[in-house]
Amino acid sequence: MKIQALGPLTGASGEREKGDIFEVKKEYGEGLIARGYAVEIKDESASAEKPAKAPAPAKE
Repeated sequence: MKIQALGPLTGASGEREKGDIFEVKKEYGEGLIARGYAVEIKDESASAEKPAKAPAPAKE
């Protein structure tokens, strides 16, 4: 799961600064989120990285 640190974190994930986005095991991430140390980042990379194609011009 991908999470973002809400403050400095030190532990199994290493040393992370506020705002860092990183991958962790689901159980570990859920624990950090439950304690208010992180928020989950939804993976929207497919839609965010590829701009929508412009419609093809109409043929007359």
